[in-house]
Amino acid sequence: MVLAFVQARMSSNRFPGKVLAPFNGVPILTCVIERLSEVISSDRIVVLTSTNQSDDPLVSYMENAGICVYRGPLKNVFERFQLCLRKYPCSWFFRICADSPLLDNAILQTMLIKSGESGVDLITNVFPRTFPKGQSIEMIKADTFESIDPNNLTWIQQEHVTKVYYERPENYKIVNLELLGKSLETINLSVDTIEDLYRLQDFSTLSEDIAWKFAE
Repeated sequence: MVLAFVQARMSSNRFPGKVLAPFNGVPILTCVIERLSEVISSDRIVVLTSTNQSDDPLVSYMENAGICVYRGPLKNVFERFQLCLRKYPCSWFFRICADSPLLDNAILQTMLIKSGESGVDLITNVFPRTFPKGQSIEMIKADTFESIDPNNLTWIQQEHVTKVYYERPENYKIVNLELLGKSLETINLSVDTIEDLYRLQDFSTLSEDIAWKFAE
């Protein structure tokens, strides 16, 4: 079974509360979940947030929307994911950031196909990155992730869930999706600031000039 774990918190330094900020009248986090739901049923989506009081409004909103929520450590995000995985076991899970309201489900679908390949530990599109920021998706094999000892991780690896894979690529089989004939990593389709929110609201769908084809 494949689940989607959406990483979210209200305490963003540059844009506090952004995941519930309205994006064309709908909270950003809801936009993300709606796009995920086109590929994975909503009962297989879990929002991972922290136990901090600042995330209480996020939890209330998601519970009222009927979306599963898991609360764990704020800083040690790796541990948060491992603990969530124990409560919601699966064979693979997507790691999705909650600041990506224009997420393209074609990437999700392609990763689902790739997950059938033998021995794969991580499917990503940021190693190296050719997709725009805001289209960053990782699909992680649960058994491999569960086997990693969090006590052997640096604090940076604890904060950034998949950093240990990229820093020790010889230990894992990583499949990277790349764009065919172009590189769009300088384009920003994520909401980091309130200016990004206003800038991106004109995008109801991805525009043709940044449409992509996957390299084989």
